[in-house]
Amino acid sequence: MSTTKYRRALYKAKQDLAHCLVQRQKIDRKVARLQAVVSDLENLCAELEHKSFERGIERVVKAHLKLGITEMTRVILKQTFFPLTATQLQERLVAEKLQLSRYTNPLAVIHTVLKRLVKSGEVRVVPQEYGKKAYQWVSTTDKLLSELQRGDQPRQRNPAVKEVK
Repeated sequence: MSTTKYRRALYKAKQDLAHCLVQRQKIDRKVARLQAVVSDLENLCAELEHKSFERGIERVVKAHLKLGITEMTRVILKQTFFPLTATQLQERLVAEKLQLSRYTNPLAVIHTVLKRLVKSGEVRVVPQEYGKKAYQWVSTTDKLLSELQRGDQPRQRNPAVKEVK
């Protein structure tokens, strides 16, 4: 083969290589764009699936945990460190999406629930300014300390009962 033919073949090969490299650059750019699109779509789908999952969980929880006003009051007071007034408790109950609209006077119902919880020893009254009352959950630790304090006090003897030795 003559040198001319070799040169022509080399020139043709270089042209083909340049053409392939240009195509490869275009394909690399397209691959990079598609990778970004795929990544964004995967994130979007995952977020939508997560939201859908959360909505499903929320429906299940609401269906199985239809708490009444007393139980929801217990939950809110347990979660809150500071004492709450009945009005503040009502606001929290509404924020927790408890349907208070079925009661003609929701605040009266809340006061009744709080009185029952105070009577049972689950909640204590904390006096506030201007004679207002706030309510606070009595923790298990508080109950135990209270029982220990009562137990440590010496019992007074009844003088009518004689001690048997």
